Amino acid sequence: MTKKNKVSIIIPCYNGLPYIKETLDSVLAQTYQNLEIIIIDDGSTDGSLTYLNTISDSKIIVKSNKGKGACAARNYGIRLSTGEYIQFLDADDLLSPNKIEEQVRLLNTQIDAISVCSTVHFYDTIENCNIDEEFFINTSKPEDFLLELYGADGKRHGMVSQHAWLTPRTVIEKAGFWNESLIKDQDGEFFCRVVMSSKKVCYAPSVYSYYRKHLNHNTVSSGKTVKHLESQLRALKSKESVLSPFKERKDYKRAMALQYKFIAIDAYPQYATISKETLKMSNLYGGSNYVPVLGGKVIEAIKNIFGWKAAKKLSFVVHNNKIIAKLLR
Repeated sequence: MTKKNKVSIIIPCYNGLPYIKETLDSVLAQTYQNLEIIIIDDGSTDGSLTYLNTISDSKIIVKSNKGKGACAARNYGIRLSTGEYIQFLDADDLLSPNKIEEQVRLLNTQIDAISVCSTVHFYDTIENCNIDEEFFINTSKPEDFLLELYGADGKRHGMVSQHAWLTPRTVIEKAGFWNESLIKDQDGEFFCRVVMSSKKVCYAPSVYSYYRKHLNHNTVSSGKTVKHLESQLRALKSKESVLSPFKERKDYKRAMALQYKFIAIDAYPQYATISKETLKMSNLYGGSNYVPVLGGKVIEAIKNIFGWKAAKKLSFVVHNNKIIAKLLR
């Protein structure tokens, strides 16, 4: 395999044994075959590393990076990689068969561009799924892509799964590596820098990344401890800084107001200081009228009458008091 047009697929793995075979099958089934697959085990205790070491395939490289986290694993994978393009993939997610081929085809005709595709959210199988492609556009203004994603209209917002992207190594080298100190929104922070280090976002239609969701299972994206909220806030401040050349634009102000309000709502009432700080930042950008769905009929009725803070406070009490929860069912 030559480095020219080679794609390095970097997969951090921690206790991924139930899913890693399916993930690797989706990689090995790619119609594009100029690949190297770098799997970094982060100290799995479920036999993942033992299983990975039984695989005999010249394309697959398995390394251990015990207990350092997914971001450190990805950075280690980048350092080991030799490909012209980088594809990040988690150990429980999947790619459609021609995903990489179509994105390489697009990027081969561009300079310093990155490619994105739609994401299919699924639980056990990809047959029953939900496709997210609302925000995906071709644009030579990467800031427009990000601001729309972050809520430029002040209401709707989105996310892009990390494995929806295919990124030239040169763009990552400009952007810098993953921030290993973040424990929430590390992918959003990283790809904000990556997108703004590119000259164009190229959308690849009709190919997909598959994002596995887990019922009754806490994930990094769902964490709302004080450490998760502080990480989310630091990630947002990084995005705010990266996009600061556009800070006088109305869409920038609306997007930042919305993003800060998200954190304020998540933090209230348990972490009132963080909530107060982020709500103040939201208001400095003009404020946001966004109010999420917070619960069942009773909680929603209280929200509509007394506001989201009263509803969140009651919701917090309910979730921490089983007797009250039973009365409100």
